[in-house]
Amino acid sequence: MSQHQIGNIIPEIHIDDYIYDLPEEQIATAPLPERDQSKLLMVQAKTGEISHHHFSDLPDLLPAETLLVFNNSKVIAARLALKKQSGGKVEVLCVEPSEPNSDIALALLAKGAVKWKCLLHGRNLKALMTLSTSVMHQAKPLLLKATLVEKGMESTLCFEWQPKELPFLEVLEAVGKAPLPPYLKREPTRSDKLRYQTVYAKSEGSVAAPTAGLHFTPAVLERLRQKGVSSAELTLHVGMGTFKPVQQSNVQHHVMHAEQISVPKQTLLTLHNHIEKGKPVVAVGTTSMRVLESLYWFGVKLLLKDNKVLHKSIMNVEQWEAYTLASQLSTLPATVQGLEAVLECLQKHSLDGLSGKTQLIIVPGYRYMMCDGLITNFHQPRSTLILLVAAFLGGELWKKVYNEALQNGYRFLSYGDSSLLWR
Repeated sequence: MSQHQIGNIIPEIHIDDYIYDLPEEQIATAPLPERDQSKLLMVQAKTGEISHHHFSDLPDLLPAETLLVFNNSKVIAARLALKKQSGGKVEVLCVEPSEPNSDIALALLAKGAVKWKCLLHGRNLKALMTLSTSVMHQAKPLLLKATLVEKGMESTLCFEWQPKELPFLEVLEAVGKAPLPPYLKREPTRSDKLRYQTVYAKSEGSVAAPTAGLHFTPAVLERLRQKGVSSAELTLHVGMGTFKPVQQSNVQHHVMHAEQISVPKQTLLTLHNHIEKGKPVVAVGTTSMRVLESLYWFGVKLLLKDNKVLHKSIMNVEQWEAYTLASQLSTLPATVQGLEAVLECLQKHSLDGLSGKTQLIIVPGYRYMMCDGLITNFHQPRSTLILLVAAFLGGELWKKVYNEALQNGYRFLSYGDSSLLWR
């Protein structure tokens, strides 16, 4: 779609309006000793009311019969310390697989060799250069070799290892470290492998944590269950694009990162049941929110009998697609109608879940269709995540919320404190 067409559909948004002063001392560089002792700021967007709590209070703050939707993606040990043949150190961050399969789950099961796009940090790196490391794994030597196939902003490395019968995931777990956000400016510790991971993580594939979930503990989850709060899971494998600031003045020129997603049929049925009965739905994190909203727009495409999706079971939602679809319709289909279209698609193809990619960007002016609430951390200035929060709260309320958090000593970013937002 041309920028002219986009400009006619969405409001002109300037990223300079979504900048705030974040003092260095309020960026959390490490997690608190206990996950659920983080602060929790609750906001009622309809009234502008703000209240202060701790995350352990969450079961008291959510109405009974709320549905919490979790992203169960698991962070992989994607950060590798390799050496050149000369002995020089090279830091490698695995970003996404390219061959033999771009599907993250399948690429992690690959044995013997695999190609990944990577970010490299080191001197005098040249094409066809070989990097390597070795460790003891299960009382046997494990040798990992990486050939620099293509050098660029994201370089392509061909990884090979011995013993070659090991899956690449096991190689990463043996050799790699937690891929901490670049702004932390510190080496990952052994404890980061545990703490930069949600307690409910299952599906390996993220190279950044879905951080809203880091505050949950087994005790908090049990108290939520006892109260009658139910849960559903989906998967979005978080990419490094989540840290990419909006560089262009006009947000229309920003290219949103696409991320792999999957949603079980049971989650779709649970969502349909809750929304049909008017019960509250709360997304745990911006990643869960983007998947949920993408589900609706995929359903709309099915309802419109879009030939690109009608005979396929693979979901794909492009960056501005929600806005173009909304502009074509005088009345948007009800949320349950969108979900029913997706469920019918699964039925038609005899599938027990939906998979694909989403590139959806949520900016002020976007109309939320799926959720009443959002649990999320406090995000970087100039980020697409700030835009999502601003869109959810409406108007200039996000500024008031962030000022309140700054003035009350909240810790920001991935290891920081949390918020519960109601629209």
